[in-house]
Amino acid sequence: MISIHLEKLGLNKKEVEVYLQLLKSGAIRASTLAYQLNLPRTTVQNILNRLEKHQLCSKSIQKNVFIYIPVAPNELTHLFENKKREIASEYEHSISEMKRLAPQLTSLMSNSKNLPNVRFYQGKDAVRTVLFDTLTSKTELKDYANIDAMFEHVKDINDEYVAAREKTKITKRSLLLDTPFARQVYESGNYSTKSHKGYKWIHSEFYPFALEMNIYDGKVSYLTYAENNFVGVIIENEYIYQMHNSMWNLLWDLLPAPENK
Repeated sequence: MISIHLEKLGLNKKEVEVYLQLLKSGAIRASTLAYQLNLPRTTVQNILNRLEKHQLCSKSIQKNVFIYIPVAPNELTHLFENKKREIASEYEHSISEMKRLAPQLTSLMSNSKNLPNVRFYQGKDAVRTVLFDTLTSKTELKDYANIDAMFEHVKDINDEYVAAREKTKITKRSLLLDTPFARQVYESGNYSTKSHKGYKWIHSEFYPFALEMNIYDGKVSYLTYAENNFVGVIIENEYIYQMHNSMWNLLWDLLPAPENK
């Protein structure tokens, strides 16, 4: 039972055997320990060097000879705690790297072009992440939006996003849920005057929704605008993009242009 736990510190069976014998003997020379274990002196010397590296023993010099001293058993708990932190840190790094490398690894799959790259986000930061991803687009942005819900829950983030978009060459057209407030915002002529190139209204009573959907550059993204339940999804797939882009275009062509006031 003791051996099983000591091996979790990275020791092999022979190293465990030498450490346990070292505990029994106390401070001792490598040659004497080798004699006790009936092992070659060089083998024991190498094992002691590894045990020292694992902090399971220390050495001192007496009469020009190294004497090896085992770490006290009550110190083993600290070694296990250090090992736990070390492993946890390695896994955290690996998790971070896998998130970064996932698209690259996916591209190695023979059918990767047919598999959508899907990213999920939660919390209010999801809104910022998903919105700002559209600023990487090389194509026109097309969206469905509920302006009332957006302004109620994430106006601060949206204002920041629109200000950033206005500094780019990216243009946008929108299909908007028709409400008095949304009309007030867009018909004022002051909203996103540089990048926003047009909008049409969707009947809010017959076709209600409480999210924003963006279609751009081979991607489709969704944002739910509900307090304490912000969810963002970005799907990157050419076929899914083409379908939503075509459906958006169909609706745009069918809906009447807004009346000029």
